Amino acid sequence: MNLNLANKVAIITGASRGIGRSIAEALSQEGMRLILAARSGELLREVAQNCHTEAITFAADLREENAPQKLVALAVEKFGRIDLLVNNAGATKRGDFLQLTEEDWRDGFALKFYSTVRCSRAAWPHLVKNRLGLD
Repeated sequence: MNLNLANKVAIITGASRGIGRSIAEALSQEGMRLILAARSGELLREVAQNCHTEAITFAADLREENAPQKLVALAVEKFGRIDLLVNNAGATKRGDFLQLTEEDWRDGFALKFYSTVRCSRAAWPHLVKNRLGLD
């Protein structure tokens, strides 16, 4: 399948390193404009500088309840649309299953689960609108 991604808009969470960074670089090479989200603004700026298309950074902790709505609002403000959401945030404390505390598990769940739910809910109307060609 040959997809034309030029000028489409993607939000990528966890974009400062690892898989998120690789996804950002690959989508940029395909022509997508990007909103890059992670906690480290400095690392995000490095990723943005390596992108071939416009890439805007959003340094925030997506565990914060309102951060996902602000992220989506930024994408709509800057680009007027959202075509793709990559929920990749998830750097949590590692350790032995029996040694991790309840707080460690709550924190990981807040980042991996709730940030995904909140980002998806915030982006959903825009994703559906663009999928249906209503933009």
